[in-house]
Amino acid sequence: MGKVLKIREVGDPILTKICDKVDIKNIDENVFDIIDDLKTTLEFGTGLGISAPQIGVNKRIIVVGAKKENVKYNDAEEIPITAMINPVWEKISDETDIQFEGCMSVPSIRGKVERYKNIKLTYYNEKGEKIEKEIHGFFARLVQHECDHLDGIVLLARVKQQDGFSTAENIRKFEL
Repeated sequence: MGKVLKIREVGDPILTKICDKVDIKNIDENVFDIIDDLKTTLEFGTGLGISAPQIGVNKRIIVVGAKKENVKYNDAEEIPITAMINPVWEKISDETDIQFEGCMSVPSIRGKVERYKNIKLTYYNEKGEKIEKEIHGFFARLVQHECDHLDGIVLLARVKQQDGFSTAENIRKFEL
């Protein structure tokens, strides 16, 4: 079992760096340890996804997972805990939607972010196997958010509307 690590917050320089690719031919104990730490930190945190830079590691690794009852998005589905190495995505339609997102690296603040609703996701699993699949709705939003972290982008940079920020409490209070 991995360690629960402190989440790096906005202002930490690692959150603005483009992460290094993992050598898929040499997935080693170091990579497995990073994945274990990400899974454990996610499990004990409040998020639905986590990226390596959020725990101070400059590698292209994310872990996502969501129990349906913990997700506040309309089209959310259950997502098993999944580690993704070197994930990349591309849109498969121009259809987007704008919803509030939260981020463990930006505690208390939520931002309205436009994301593609349908994407093709390609990544490597822990065995080094290439996985390709189409994903939609909330799952697509979650992957795009976590991949942003790998490119040094925090959700605050994605908010375009003047009224695009709120606290988590006010979202619930005013049903924004």
